[in-house]
This record gives sequence, C-alpha cells and structure tokens, in this order.
Amino acid sequence: MAVHTAIPTFSEFVASLYTAEFEAYASRPDSAVRDAAAFEEMRRYLIDRNASLEAVHSFTETDGDIVDCVPTERQPGLARTGAKTLPTPDPPYELRRQHADAPEFVTEPPHAPPPQLRPDRRDRYGNQMLCPRGTVPMLRLTLERLVGFPTLTDYLRGGLRVRRDEAGVAHPFGKIWGNAYDMRDNHGGASGINVWSPQVFGVESSASQQWYTSGAHSSPFQTVECGYRLGPPFDNKPRLFVFYTPDGYSTWFYNDNHLGRWVYADGASHVLGTVLTASRPGAPVQYRMGFFLTGGGWWFSVGGAWVGYYPTTTFGSGVLATKAAGAGFGGEVGGVGTSFPSMGSGKRPPAGYGHAAYQHDVVIALPTGAESANLTPEPTSVNCYGLEVTNHSGSSWGSYLFFGGPGGLNC
Repeated sequence: MAVHTAIPTFSEFVASLYTAEFEAYASRPDSAVRDAAAFEEMRRYLIDRNASLEAVHSFTETDGDIVDCVPTERQPGLARTGAKTLPTPDPPYELRRQHADAPEFVTEPPHAPPPQLRPDRRDRYGNQMLCPRGTVPMLRLTLERLVGFPTLTDYLRGGLRVRRDEAGVAHPFGKIWGNAYDMRDNHGGASGINVWSPQVFGVESSASQQWYTSGAHSSPFQTVECGYRLGPPFDNKPRLFVFYTPDGYSTWFYNDNHLGRWVYADGASHVLGTVLTASRPGAPVQYRMGFFLTGGGWWFSVGGAWVGYYPTTTFGSGVLATKAAGAGFGGEVGGVGTSFPSMGSGKRPPAGYGHAAYQHDVVIALPTGAESANLTPEPTSVNCYGLEVTNHSGSSWGSYLFFGGPGGLNC
C-alpha cells in the first residue's frame, strides 16, 4: 500500500516535531497557545506519543485529517504497558426482538453510512482508506491542532470542568443534559445515534452520547462514554469519541490521548476523532454504536464491528472492573454561565423524526442477556431544550428518545 502523493510521511512528520519553533505556530491565525513554555510541552507530548510508532500506510480523511496505520503491537495502549492484545470477542450481541418489525415512523429509513475504512474507498490522492492486516488506524495528532488551545492540559481536559463538594466528590459543571437513564446493573449497551452538526463557538460543546457508569454515589466514580461531539477537545465538526474516568474525575481522557489506555482492535473499521456524516432536515443519518463489557475489556463497537477497548484493569478494583451500575443515553452541551449552544439538531422533540435528534433501539446488556432499556428521563433546562422518552414501543425502534433544542442565553 504505497502512498501515492502529497501526504507527509510519518517519519517526515515526526522529524518536523524536533525542529518546530514557537514563533511559527504562535503566529497562526487560529493559534491560542499561551507562551513558549506551553508550546514546548505540546511538542514534547507529541514526540513522546509517537516515539514507539511507525506507519506502514497513511491516507487522508475527507476533511484533510491524516490517518496512520500502525503495527498493532506498537500502538501506545500496548507498547506503553507491555500488555498483549485481548482476543477479539464475537460480534456485539444485540436484542433478539420480540416486537413487530414495523418501523415506528412510516418514512424513508435513516441512512446508516457504510464502514469508514473499507477496501473500495480511496482518498483524494488515490490511497486506499484501509489499514493492512496486523495494523490499526490512528489519527495523526498535530501541533496545528494542539496550538488551538492555551495549554496541553486545556486540550487533554477537553473543556470539562469539575468542582468538588464538601466531601471531596467531583462534579462536572457548565453542562446541561437532555438524557435518560436505566439504573440497572449492566455490561454495556447500544443505540442508534442520530448525528447532527449544530454550531458551537469557542469553549462551547455539543454531543449525543452514551454513558456507562459506576453510579452517582460510588467511590470512586467511574464511567466509559461514547458518541459524537463538537467542541473541545475537537473542532466544530461532529467527531467520533470515547471517554473515560477511573477515579472520580481526578483524571479523564478522550480517545487515545492517554498514552497507554485505549487499545485499537486489529482491523478496526472506524477511527476515533474523525468526522461523522451529519443529518440534514428530512434526511437523518445514524450510526449504531455502544460499549460492551466482555473478554477483559470495555469494547466499543460501531456498525456491529469492534473498534477497540479499554482494558478492565484501567478501573482497578472499582465498579467498572466487573460491571456498570447504570446506563445513560442522550445529549450534552457545555457553555459559559447561562449561555449554551444548540443540542442535537437545534430543534425540540415535537419537530419529530427527520428534524429532531434521537437515539433509537436503545439496548442494555443485562447479566441475563440484552433487552430494550427502561429509560427514565433526567431533568433538563426547559428554557432551552426538550426530552421525550418512549419505552418498549412494540416497533423496530424499541425504546427510544427524542431530545434537543436551540440553546440560548438563559439556560
């Protein structure tokens, strides 16, 4: 798989990190890097991130991001820990439906894009957009991306802010949710996530996602999450993400930003951090995804294929080492003060299918088997957003929720 043209080779990219200078990057119009010391920390982080890597093939995504195909055993999640790849489990188990196959809404079915990486797909330079057997895809993280943040810590935190109560328990703030939970012990779950691309500015964020948590009152609080997100640590495009905290928000990381935790599966069909296809009014697009605790890891799947996993050892003796105590589904936005961006499509649930955001066929993996979730809605900011939940619809939509709204200055 030779690179045909134009893409800087991986070795050229790494070499450029050693010669990069603060002045050149600070003068970029999109640069927010605080000072030379902050730039140096970013540069060293990227040098360290790529120290054990090599790329046997590279290609560009449609928005210009570069994907490198790295030998499986050289990825940071294995090379940094000395761990061996977990055996790939059987495909994700889903609900064996007892309800009718009739759709809930008599409309054109939502578009489910094909796998992102596949043999018949070529980039603008003619490179095959697929990693060879024995390699995994990693998005090439660049200084151009990092200097959009004041510091490396700002990038890694991804806009998440926490405050601790009198007992020392951390709670995220500056967030509003439009979500629903099933608070039964589980081994993960899945849903069809309808993707939109609302506008976000600066530190604002907007996401549709899933949460698998240790329970609000557990110590330490632990969670694994997945979905799409706009805003920090990304840009204003809907990007695929996973997230975890093992220690009550003392530390947390998106995607493979923690060097030694996330492990890609050989033959992964999607790349974390890349842009997902967004819906247009009347033309909804959805991706089925979820996390499942199986085979020694919290395995993440998209479109019925495994992307990778967090080893259960990540969670020590905490709850997520053996189960989750609750599963959540819906939207999340981040803002400043009482000002928040659009959630979902920017439309409230009454706008309906094709116009309002949804997650459908929500499944939870109980210890006894998978079944439709029993969703209980959480409070949201009624000034700016709405949430409607339907459990066990009797159709192919199973349990589902519509959520979202325009945001505003008084949320």
